Amino acid sequence: MKLIHHCVVAVLAASAFALPAGAFTQDANKLVIGMPTSPPNVVHMPVFVAQQLGLYKQCGADVSTVALDGGVKVYRAMLSGNVDVAMAPASLTAVGVSKGAQVKGILGTLDKFEASMVVRGDVKTMADLKGKRIGIQQPGGFADILSRSVLRAAHIDPKDVNFVTIATEDVPALVANQVDTAILHVEQEMLAKEKVPDLHAVARMWELQPKTMYNLFDVTDTTLKGKSKALACFVKGMMQATRIMYAAKAKVMPIIVKQTGYSEKVVSQAYDFLVKNCIWDANSGLSPERINFTAKLMEKVGNVEKGKVPTYDQIVDTQFARAALKELGPYQGPVCSSPVVVH
Repeated sequence: MKLIHHCVVAVLAASAFALPAGAFTQDANKLVIGMPTSPPNVVHMPVFVAQQLGLYKQCGADVSTVALDGGVKVYRAMLSGNVDVAMAPASLTAVGVSKGAQVKGILGTLDKFEASMVVRGDVKTMADLKGKRIGIQQPGGFADILSRSVLRAAHIDPKDVNFVTIATEDVPALVANQVDTAILHVEQEMLAKEKVPDLHAVARMWELQPKTMYNLFDVTDTTLKGKSKALACFVKGMMQATRIMYAAKAKVMPIIVKQTGYSEKVVSQAYDFLVKNCIWDANSGLSPERINFTAKLMEKVGNVEKGKVPTYDQIVDTQFARAALKELGPYQGPVCSSPVVVH
């Protein structure tokens, strides 16, 4: 497991102590949010729903987004001051803080690990993965790490499968029978199943790793101090948007279709599935249990030095989440209500 995380460690070693190079703007009311994919996935939609519905502007923040290729690049852009807020893996945040990065997570609305291993029809259970063609983008990448997690859960030695490098877009390779597996987001899974109906998920990462924290919205200490009012507005808008995601499908569907580029049918199926599985946290998502588990996991796999696991308070700053929850109140449903766990 250590080897497949070395790319993340190398990135952080090169960038954890980078000084801000000047954000896109010094305007205290403006925020640039770094997003990890283009077009965004359905799970990323609260950012765009809040933007399209004017929720940020209601409290005085001017929020824009920029898409980069993956969470690592977004995290680096945040460290260098080229974006104000980074949507980045929580594991990366923990590793960075352990190495001295002056960074805090301020919100975690996407706490569950939304990704699945989708397989061909002849793979009935995880045990059937032995000898199969495992689709990945690159060694040490997102699909590689998650695929190895599935293999570990199935007690299959990675030497007993065939890793096949495919393009960034996983769906065509799986549909064309070039691989037997792919790590997909829900809407990608729905699209693939439209083309090959017997494709199905053999493992849901949020079930396989139920305590793992997926993503955090990270900021540097410099941004935390210099743009506190805008950050408070961003967090409040995100909470409002997440609650709207659960409560008003008709209202958010046009935004999701426009932003993702998927058909209304695929988006509707993906949306219903994500709501059914309560993928978003409509409060803060800053669960001490998840964040501490993820930080300790990074020590276990060798990304954090023994004895240097950062504490919860070193990883997150809850001031904006607490203020938003005081104003909005805890989310009460009607679906997917979650406990308020901000300390």
